[in-house]
Amino acid sequence: RMLVRLVVAEGVDRPVMLDLSYDRADPYAVSLTFHMCTDATVRWVVGRDLLLDGLEKLVGVGDIQVWPSPRPWAGRVHIALCPCPKQGAVVVTASARALGAFLRRTLAMVPAGTEGRHLDMDAAVQHILRNPGESRR
Repeated sequence: RMLVRLVVAEGVDRPVMLDLSYDRADPYAVSLTFHMCTDATVRWVVGRDLLLDGLEKLVGVGDIQVWPSPRPWAGRVHIALCPCPKQGAVVVTASARALGAFLRRTLAMVPAGTEGRHLDMDAAVQHILRNPGESRR
């Protein structure tokens, strides 16, 4: 869990608690759960590689982009989430050190390049066949 800044409009931001989670059964993904107020949460699932690469350079196209602060000494990383093409992106500003530490722990669980060994494709196919149209997340 970490405190992040959520920028919802030019110059308008607010602090929000963010939970990061990782499950080796879904080794390519990181779950970001934003605690917007006491009862409301918003969850996004982001590629682990996208977050890792975004610590160093601008990455991503479409709904999600990640990039480090242009001021290296700031120690921040920015994550732009665009939930709808008609709305502007929401930008999350987080500690690069905290995000990097979390991602290193995920790499200790499932090293890069070994993700495929942790997937249970038979279970995924069975779930899809039993529940067409339903997300596994």
